[in-house]
Amino acid sequence: MSTETELLVAPARKPRRQKATPKKLTAGQIAVMAVLAVLVLIVASPVIYAFLNSFRSYAEITVDPMGLPTQFTLDNYIQLFQQTDYGEALLNTLIITVATVVLLVAIVPMAAYGIERVGGRTSRFLYILFIAGLMIPFQVRMIPLVKGFDEVGLYSTLTSVILVHLGGAASFGILLYCSFIKGIPIEVEEAAHVDGAGRLRTFWSIVFPMLLPVTSAFVIIQALGLWNDFFIPLVFLDSSSAGTINVAINRMVGLLTSQWQLIYTGAILAIIPSVAIFAAFQRYFIKGMSVGAVKG
Repeated sequence: MSTETELLVAPARKPRRQKATPKKLTAGQIAVMAVLAVLVLIVASPVIYAFLNSFRSYAEITVDPMGLPTQFTLDNYIQLFQQTDYGEALLNTLIITVATVVLLVAIVPMAAYGIERVGGRTSRFLYILFIAGLMIPFQVRMIPLVKGFDEVGLYSTLTSVILVHLGGAASFGILLYCSFIKGIPIEVEEAAHVDGAGRLRTFWSIVFPMLLPVTSAFVIIQALGLWNDFFIPLVFLDSSSAGTINVAINRMVGLLTSQWQLIYTGAILAIIPSVAIFAAFQRYFIKGMSVGAVKG
């Protein structure tokens, strides 16, 4: 067998992979990582403290507030739902959050689309009117809203809280969606009109799918804000209602005694959904905000 034949028959040798040499951290990178570690510790320390105390009894917390739990039991979590209105408050918070987010997604994008595509002085006036809602503090509108809801029989109902949240979030939604819709080419909608699609069908079938990045960011921002809100439910839901989770936790703090073991337990349960939502949809949130910034 000739040398050329041997070369053809012999299997080709794979090139050796060079081991990647680990990059050395510079002094600046080490300093940044140290600062980030300190910030993470500062932010996480209250959560860790509440989590550990959620497994301790009232006597243990009062005797040694900074101590560690002697045993890990779920007694506090069981007592939280048996001795307080936390379960009803949790349901109220879920209803308020889901209902408000659904209404916002159903109404705000269409309103922003109408403002941007109709044009004219009327649309400009409506846009300025919505933006003005961001500049007026809620405390200025609070008393008139309470009086108005009381007169129509909606005070101390979940409907009043949903409507207040809906009005407050609409201004931010209009600002966000209008800046994004400006970047959508009008030719796409004109092609749909030529095919016989009406204005409503064009929006939901053509335009709204293009708004999914900004919609995901808007939904996450509003859902987290609604879930963690304390002031609006406190004002619009009186003591006859269980309120929301943050209101229920606040009512556990008494003038003379406080149920600290239940307060820490309720706080941990209130944090879990927020962390889970943000962790699951973090990439959509960052993508939506970055795309919205570029479009604007």
